[in-house]
Amino acid sequence: MSGNRSGTLPFVGTVLPLPGQVPNGITLVSPDDGGLAASVVSRWPDGSASVVVLAGVSPFSANETRSLRLQAQAVPATTALGAARVAQLLASVAVEMGALGRAELIDFSRPERLWWANAHTICARYRLTLPGGARLEAVIDVQAFSSAHALVEVVIENGSMNSAAPAKPSGVAYNAQVLVNGNAIGSGDTAAAPEAQHAAFRAWYAAGWVGGDPGTRCTQAHADLQAHPLLFKCDRAGGDMAAYANDAYVPFGAGRQRGAGMGAGGDHPSIGPLPLWEARFLQTGDARAARAVEASALSVLGYNVNYRDSTTGLVPTFEQLAGRSMQSNWPVTYGPNDRMSWEVAHHPAAGLMAFVARPSPVYIEIAQKVAVWNGTWSTYGGTATGVFGRPYQGRGRAWCMRSLGHAILLTPGDLPWRAAALSSLTANVTYLDGWRNDAKARLNASWGETAAIAQDSAPNRPGFQEPLWFHHYLTTELHKLAAARLLGGTQQAALDTLADWCALQPVRWVNEQGNGAWRYVPYMYTLGRDAATIDSMADYGQQSAWAHSDAPAAASGTWMSFPDYKADTFAQYTANPTAGAYYPSYLWAALVAAVERRVPGAATAWAAVNANLVNLSSWRDGFASDPRWGAVPRSN
Repeated sequence: MSGNRSGTLPFVGTVLPLPGQVPNGITLVSPDDGGLAASVVSRWPDGSASVVVLAGVSPFSANETRSLRLQAQAVPATTALGAARVAQLLASVAVEMGALGRAELIDFSRPERLWWANAHTICARYRLTLPGGARLEAVIDVQAFSSAHALVEVVIENGSMNSAAPAKPSGVAYNAQVLVNGNAIGSGDTAAAPEAQHAAFRAWYAAGWVGGDPGTRCTQAHADLQAHPLLFKCDRAGGDMAAYANDAYVPFGAGRQRGAGMGAGGDHPSIGPLPLWEARFLQTGDARAARAVEASALSVLGYNVNYRDSTTGLVPTFEQLAGRSMQSNWPVTYGPNDRMSWEVAHHPAAGLMAFVARPSPVYIEIAQKVAVWNGTWSTYGGTATGVFGRPYQGRGRAWCMRSLGHAILLTPGDLPWRAAALSSLTANVTYLDGWRNDAKARLNASWGETAAIAQDSAPNRPGFQEPLWFHHYLTTELHKLAAARLLGGTQQAALDTLADWCALQPVRWVNEQGNGAWRYVPYMYTLGRDAATIDSMADYGQQSAWAHSDAPAAASGTWMSFPDYKADTFAQYTANPTAGAYYPSYLWAALVAAVERRVPGAATAWAAVNANLVNLSSWRDGFASDPRWGAVPRSN
């Protein structure tokens, strides 16, 4: 924890305990701060805490940094702050919208929801209907503290609709100002929006402090976070975070996301298990990286993902969306030239790491909104909303599953959204089992379209072509979801079986290829001999021998480029001299997942890679500056 001001100040932070670390009925305390208070936001299936918000009031010296040790302990119940504390600190929250008029909230005694509450802080939700459109509203979250401080966060949305009979809201043009206790905390001008108006399903954010910004920050130690099953242990330490020091949220701005063309090809810092800025925060815990994480997560509000159910006031659940998709009966808005428009196959994670940087309901709902967009963009068979099926690319399935898992972890168990999302996760496992159970999948690899439809990715070339790195994406994410134990019983067992099956692919890739042929990781691989039936051979050694026109490479060497190992396949690959993005790094991360899962042969494959990549150490140094794929086994 740190502070940039002197005085007795409030602080709040997030801890993500591992399963069983904080059992039900137990809380977190600190021998370094006897007044520390904790609230459980969500729980693992065994009832232990999975997301905890800590709060306290402590004396700080300017630019002081210190650590708090935490212990799980049973303590007597204390009286939590109530809505009366909000009313003591807030007189009004108002939104002025020029010629459209003004709306004001002055009664804080009856919040719609309490997100968490303890002896030092309460987080309460309110909503305010705005002029200018029947669906325009302010979603207000207040974190009030036992000190004379309150953080007021306001999201101006144009996305409220009846999920049972959905209709797109009309766009609205305005220049608005948000005021708390009469003081302006932020403004939004729709002239900066993609459509020069506040179009449907977009939102913007304003926040301000009552009592002054305390300037404190409290986050879980990054080395401890790297042990979390939905995250990863970073292989290399990080460097200078100065590039992130000035990141700040701008209404309708894209932050570090792709402001246009999210679906465009090529690597981008937003793509990966975590976007680069989030991976840098995980790698270092640096407060400057945390700024980038928060600013770019908030920028998701400006994208077209902001749906809210008018009957519940919450993000729609997958049950409410059953049988709906954007291709038929669920409304959608796209920006001009795809500006600020979401896309599933390249979309970033958003919400989880921002909540780690600073707990806020805004980030919980951003994670939920991303998952809802992904679930309604398409349906498998036209009926199963929440199953990330056709026509997703394999990478889209991976990122959709990743984003769903992040949202599940953050969502409190008393919200219907969580149970419906867990059902969606189960349905996706059943869907992906189609590849595991398909006789064509002889090499433990999935392909595009569906298990029943084997679509050749390069019909102009001999054999069946497939980008195996899509499968590597899926392997890394299924491993995390399975390791997180989000499901229970037979459902969890099915997820474990699927994750193990996927993780055998990188193991077989290394172990079955003669000499060092595994060091050539192409853009497209000839997965089978027949474009219609796939018809893979028995192992990767035989399959590569069929596809390649020369002998396997020497046992030891570097990652290879096309001229080093000829093949009847795509030549769109240049040897990756340093770790980070691109195909060897994707294979590396999938193999790390296999080692952590202890699938048969994983230890042998890991030893072969470590023994035969002659520049392994210098190659891995690239993970220092680009840690997105820079995992290292937490067990082997």
